[in-house]
Amino acid sequence: MHYEPDTLFFTQLSRFQRLYARSLSARLTPLGLQSGYLGVLHYLWQRDGITQKDLHALIPVEQATLSNTLRRMERDGLIARTANPEDKRCHRITLTQRAASLKPQAMQAIADLRAAVNAGLTVNDRRYFRRIMRQMSESLEDDQQDAPVLLLDEIRP
Repeated sequence: MHYEPDTLFFTQLSRFQRLYARSLSARLTPLGLQSGYLGVLHYLWQRDGITQKDLHALIPVEQATLSNTLRRMERDGLIARTANPEDKRCHRITLTQRAASLKPQAMQAIADLRAAVNAGLTVNDRRYFRRIMRQMSESLEDDQQDAPVLLLDEIRP
């Protein structure tokens, strides 16, 4: 089967993403965690008691996505939301004892996955890959920022 270069790249990238997600899930599920929780946990492990608004500023997801993630984490006994004594309109997000105690195991799971992914790669290979991925991501972000140009004098009724 012959693939065009861009199709092959997309196929490889898509396969890598699926395999990575599956491997991460296999490591986190026994801990009672989902990969979607990691961003929230990362910031709460650093700064427990942050407001949902401040958390949203740190995590690049839609507000609705964050709200749904927090709802699931609360359901799973990982966080508690309490009214902010300084401003009753916002809530502080705090880790439960269970979530706080999972940090070493979660970090080890991530380290194990990183070791599996990086097996056989040199330090320079990893640096190069990260640089290329960052550059490509920035290019895609720039591409999405570019608004289409609409020439009104070319539109006919």
